[in-house]
Amino acid sequence: MQRISRILGVLVLISAPPAALAIPDENGGLVDPNAAAEGVASDAEMSARLNYNVGFETFEKTQRLEMQAGSLKGAALRRHEAEVRKGYAEARERFQAAVEANPQMKEAWNLIGYTSRRLGDYEASLAAYDRALSLSPDYPEAIEYRAELFLLTGRFDDVKAAHAKLKEMSPSYADVLVASMKEWAANKDAPGARAPGRDAFVAWIQTL
Repeated sequence: MQRISRILGVLVLISAPPAALAIPDENGGLVDPNAAAEGVASDAEMSARLNYNVGFETFEKTQRLEMQAGSLKGAALRRHEAEVRKGYAEARERFQAAVEANPQMKEAWNLIGYTSRRLGDYEASLAAYDRALSLSPDYPEAIEYRAELFLLTGRFDDVKAAHAKLKEMSPSYADVLVASMKEWAANKDAPGARAPGRDAFVAWIQTL
């Protein structure tokens, strides 16, 4: 089950946390999370699952905190933003630990991409999304998240390509991306807003 939330002007898709995450093993197969109780899962697999789940809890907690900004201003807003950054940084550390234990975990790579983007580390964000998509080229959440990064970095042709792919394979994710594009287009101070080709790209968005 998934739900869509709007966070400080950014439309994001949040996957509901799994009760017990089934993760890929070192050979790319899926490990039954219940097998851990029987001593079947390796230490690395257990570490990956534990770090992912703890990281996801921190990730969701941080997103809830972010939505509480409301009308905060001045020092109160700065403190709030610092807490949000701290939460994303802590979540990213857990996701990084997960992929160190199991490099095949696309979900963790995807959320390394997301948290890195929210921390302003666009290079690390792109590398993580690319890794997630190298493991699963048709992973719609990673395609949509990476397209939002492309928006912020002025890679408009790549945004269009992502939209076309999502529209064909997963229309609901394409709709999320369109909403994000329209919101981005309305903010002339957004990252990427001064990139070459913006006006033509915004005109294209208005046709969607």
